[in-house]
Amino acid sequence: MRNVWFVARRELGSIFVQPIAYIFAIMMTIITGLIFSAQISFPSLQGSGPPPTLIQILNTFSFLAIFGVPAITMRLLSEEQQTGTIELLMTLPIRDIEVVLGKFLAAFLFYAAVTALTLIYPIVLLRFGNPDVGPMISGYLGVLLWGASLLGIGLLASAMSENQINAFMLAFGIILFLYLTTIPAQLFAVNPPFSTILEELSLQNHLNGFLNGLISAKDVLYYLAVCGVSLFAAARVLESRRWR
Repeated sequence: MRNVWFVARRELGSIFVQPIAYIFAIMMTIITGLIFSAQISFPSLQGSGPPPTLIQILNTFSFLAIFGVPAITMRLLSEEQQTGTIELLMTLPIRDIEVVLGKFLAAFLFYAAVTALTLIYPIVLLRFGNPDVGPMISGYLGVLLWGASLLGIGLLASAMSENQINAFMLAFGIILFLYLTTIPAQLFAVNPPFSTILEELSLQNHLNGFLNGLISAKDVLYYLAVCGVSLFAAARVLESRRWR
């Protein structure tokens, strides 16, 4: 665990000096802030409408992460390979999986920090309205799990390419495919088994329950599986470099 934290601290410092990190945080804050401002302009807070929720805000946040996360992860391992510093890192008494976990931890801490910027919205709702707290808690849990799975995919893509642009495109392509699998699922509705498989692969389908206040073991396991498999594969890709 010490090695994982060593890599994470090193990487976290690098993330916070990257302009793309601040662009990601600012865009997330501005766009969700505009949506929240539009929401509270409706009479729901005065009791003449349905209770205010964070569904639209968190849904938008997770959608924007599809574009932002690959931009954050594209350099995590690609840059190391391109500059040759990965070779130096591998000479240290650190296992490949510890390198991957350290990089992932740094990226996840950054993602969690950006997510924490949106906590002002539930605070405002709790102070001036009467929202349902359950969906808020489950919604944030879902967004964090969503982010973990996207970060895992992004890290795998970064391990597979020395070019950061290629890593971005690969991660974005995989994420977009998993996000849009509900569309071919509807087209193959005449074939229920195949349609069900596509629906279960959908990133969005597993998030909807969290946003509506439902924490399902199936949805939690899905995100953990996507993240875990991606990180394991990234470690194996790094390991293969030792034999080149």
